[in-house]
Amino acid sequence: MRKFLVLSFACGFLVACGGNASEETNSDNEERSHSTVRGSEEEEVTNDSNQSDSQTTTEDDEKEPTDASDEELSESELEALRILTIPMDSPYDEDGNMKHEHTQIEIVEDYMDDDGRIYFDLDEDPVRNITNPEDENIVHVTNYADVFINIIEAEAFQLDEELREEAYKFIMLSPPQELEGKNPSEYRTWEEASNLERGVMQMIYLTAAPIHNIDYIVQEDLYNHDALPILLEEFEKLGSPMVLFPAPQTVYDMQLFELIQDLHQMWGQLGQFENPSENKEEFEELYFQVRQETNDLIVRMNFLLSEEM
Repeated sequence: MRKFLVLSFACGFLVACGGNASEETNSDNEERSHSTVRGSEEEEVTNDSNQSDSQTTTEDDEKEPTDASDEELSESELEALRILTIPMDSPYDEDGNMKHEHTQIEIVEDYMDDDGRIYFDLDEDPVRNITNPEDENIVHVTNYADVFINIIEAEAFQLDEELREEAYKFIMLSPPQELEGKNPSEYRTWEEASNLERGVMQMIYLTAAPIHNIDYIVQEDLYNHDALPILLEEFEKLGSPMVLFPAPQTVYDMQLFELIQDLHQMWGQLGQFENPSENKEEFEELYFQVRQETNDLIVRMNFLLSEEM
């Protein structure tokens, strides 16, 4: 029986839905994933009472039913299901105004590097107001970090360095058929990826375990499990209009930005879904759509990273 995951290095079902992973690989990946469920339920195989030992076959074996609803999680285990975020300084000052403001020309002249990239770390106030030089009334709140940021809660969806490497590998290990056999050296590295590409890779990785956990709930019909409200709450937070994506800065970023906008909206819809237990068919349809869009995004990331800038 599958378990609830805290953080999955490679949720096999995601890759499988992308059409390029074997069942054996999926099983290995899930076994390596960290589980919060305390202990596992043993499955006892019993023979049909009308069959003799010599006539027993695999088809005659029956498994004793198990009650998956008994898999209760402690309060700390339920909290561990939440998506990782790190606190950061608010982009707003004490008066509620954005701390930094630039025109489109100023931000380019003062901060764009030789590769045509504008980047600020989280401790450098990456969220800034950018005004249109032709009309000062047009202001864009822009995220120049490489992570998704909730600007009201002042928290970032950022992986540590080791997990960022795992997130990159997760994408590389899930190539579409067109890119099978492509030498890893032909892909752009993490350092060569744009802010938005890095942010999307981190979000794919951070949402892999929650998607797996909802899949488990759907497959095992555990709609009354205490984990489901927490998982939906996390997707509602992800889908908040206050979550700001890294600003697109390349031609490829514009394609990616449209895809993540669509998925971001679905996160919010999934998180705000009311009474899943009473509307299972509609809930499952939305959930499977989120999962498929995530798989499509993994494929798109493979193609984008295989392109030179």
